[in-house]
Parts: sequence; C-alpha cells; structure tokens
Amino acid sequence: MKIPKENRHRIVIMLIICILFLALLTGISVFLENKLEIREKTRVDDTIYQKHIVMISEEPSEEFWLSIYQSAREEGKKQGIYIENFGERLVEDYTTEELFEMTVAAKVDGIILKADGGEGLTGQIKKAAKAGIPVMTILSDVPDSERISFVSGNDFATGELYGDEIIEEVENISNELGRKVRVSVLVDSNREQTAPNLIYSGIHEATASVSDKMELSASVIDNSGKFESEETVRNLLLDSEPPDILVCLSAVDTISAYQSVVDYNRVGQIVIVGYYSSEDTLEGIQKGIIKSSVLINAQDLGKTAAQGMSEYLEKEYVNEYLTVTPTLITRENVKDYMEKDE
Repeated sequence: MKIPKENRHRIVIMLIICILFLALLTGISVFLENKLEIREKTRVDDTIYQKHIVMISEEPSEEFWLSIYQSAREEGKKQGIYIENFGERLVEDYTTEELFEMTVAAKVDGIILKADGGEGLTGQIKKAAKAGIPVMTILSDVPDSERISFVSGNDFATGELYGDEIIEEVENISNELGRKVRVSVLVDSNREQTAPNLIYSGIHEATASVSDKMELSASVIDNSGKFESEETVRNLLLDSEPPDILVCLSAVDTISAYQSVVDYNRVGQIVIVGYYSSEDTLEGIQKGIIKSSVLINAQDLGKTAAQGMSEYLEKEYVNEYLTVTPTLITRENVKDYMEKDE
C-alpha cells in the first residue's frame, strides 16, 4: 500500500521530534548525574579534609622538595589534612618571606617551612604563632623562633656517613699523592648561619683518625640558583690547588660537581661524595665518577612532617626535633635506586 506524500512528511516530522525529545532527555539525565556526582565528591572531600596546611620553599618546583611534598600530601590525606605546595603555581617569583605573609593572611591551619636564612622569618613565625598558626621547619631551621618542631635528617649521623666515605678515600690515596689530601666540603651559605653546623661537625669528628693525612676545609657556596652553584664548583676545580675530595651537601651541588668534573676532564682526579638520588647522581655513581651519595629519604621527611603536624593539631604538642635516618647509595646498590625511579 502506497503512503500518500503528505502523510510521509508527517511521519518524518514526528520521527525527528521523537529523536530530538530523546536527545533532550539523555542530555538532562547526564547533566543531573554529573551534578549529583560533583555534589557527592564535594561532600566526601568536606568529610576528609578537616585542616588546610601549606608547605613553603623558595624553590617549590625543585625535585627533592616535590618528593617531600608528594609524600606529605599522601600522609596528610590519611590524617584528614589537605596539604598544599604553596607558590608552585604562582606566575610571579616571591621570596620565602612574601609567601609566608600570604599564607598567614589566608589564615591556614598550619605551615611547614623550609627556611632560606632570611632575617625576617623569626618575626614572621612569631606573628603566625600569635595568630594561632603553628609553624614547623623542615631541612633548614629557624632555631630562635617560636616554631613548634624541626624536621630533618639526623645531621650528626649524616656527617658521620660522609666522614666514613672520606676516611676510605684518604687512606687509599694519601700515600699515592705524597702529601696531605685536600678535602673540600661545600657548605650552603644559608646553612652557615645555623650554629653549629652539625653535618660539618660530624664530618670533622668522624675523620679525626686521619686528620694528619688530610686538610679539611669548608667552601661556602651560594645556593640561590643552579648557576651560582656551577660557578663556585668550577672555580674550585680550576684553582691552582683543587680539592682531591669534593663533598656535596645538596642535590644541586652534587649535579654541578658531576657535570663540572666531566666538562673539565677531571674524571679520576677528583672524588665526589654527593647528596640525594637525582637521576644525574645515580648515573654518576653507576659510571664511577661519583663515589657515593648520602640520601635522606624525601618520602620519609614528608611523611614525618605530616604526622608531626597532625599530632600537634590534635594534641597541641609534638617533639621539638623529628629526625630521619640517612642511608648511603654506592655502586653496589645504585641499581636498586635506579629501578625504584623507573
């Protein structure tokens, strides 16, 4: 049976209307579903996060700091604390003091601070404490302030680890050189303001048994940037009496030393004892250019800081010093750390 032309047009129009109606219903359904999902997520987040803590560093995107932050954030979530790496996404560069002022003005629940040696931080920590905002320092301290706790590696134990590595090399090369072995420790200019420098003290005490075979000195280095670090290391290597053993107390200095030794053809002439487990450092150890590297586990630092802050927020008390035990990366175990990174 043939359908009249006029009826066919009506059927097509009805089909189009039905299709549009179904599409509209589907769109409304998806919209409502998403809206309910967003509401549910917000409700869950409100239940999970009871406190807002910020972490402040002069270099918020630096590899070691990011590792600390990620671990702190994960631990904070377990404790019902939202932890923010403050300054990471800001377009402009701000000083540590400026970032600190912003967080206090924002009335956060707590601050985990890597101090940069600025003279104004003591007063700012006092203001934060007066406003009821606890401040915890990490890696570098502001000892004469009202901070609640200081989180770091065990500095004296770290110095002893460095010292053991120095002793081994001094014993190996002192007779070969026919003179005292020159050992230079790269000390951050900010660290120098912390008295006493426990890492250097630990190195000095640990190497007392070979003090007659070596000359131990501290070379103050400006760690305000990678360029400054490279310049200081280069000047040391090109000096008329370069160090035989170069001891690095930071990840940046270790990378600078590794690259400079290669660039200036000093491989085999200068022994590097480094710090941290960056990709370049692990590569240097594997190649035998870096003897070893002292590692204060970033994950342990972040976890310890988050747990300490959580304890204080709950009990208004926490130990004044929270420490993480250092370990040593050598050519024998470097593959384990490279596999972890992968």
